[in-house]
Amino acid sequence: MNDYSVLVVDDEEHTRLGYAEVLRIDGYDVDVAQNGAEGLKKAERKEYQVIVTDLRMPEMDGMTFIEKLRNFDPEARVIVITAFGTFKTYKKTKEMGVVSFLNKPVRARDLKEAVADILKK
Repeated sequence: MNDYSVLVVDDEEHTRLGYAEVLRIDGYDVDVAQNGAEGLKKAERKEYQVIVTDLRMPEMDGMTFIEKLRNFDPEARVIVITAFGTFKTYKKTKEMGVVSFLNKPVRARDLKEAVADILKK
């Protein structure tokens, strides 16, 4: 176990739990949220060194989640994962301070490397 906490926000249960398991194997303290609203509540109560979020989710999409997150945690290090990435969404997420952008399907190795790279910065 290391000292880093990660929050995974994704509406697809198998994806969310899969990402969490991969990161737990590497020793991270991982919490999960099934939507943006739940993710915001958890991020308000606990400091996460990395937040991983899906871009396309019902009710609150990843962009809205990040905008609301910035209201109380402007320095949060966020990784966006999506199957629907475009240059426009990539550019907008970068402007919002997103550190990394991964396209689905995401291999376990890619997720682990993205989290490790963020923590080195």
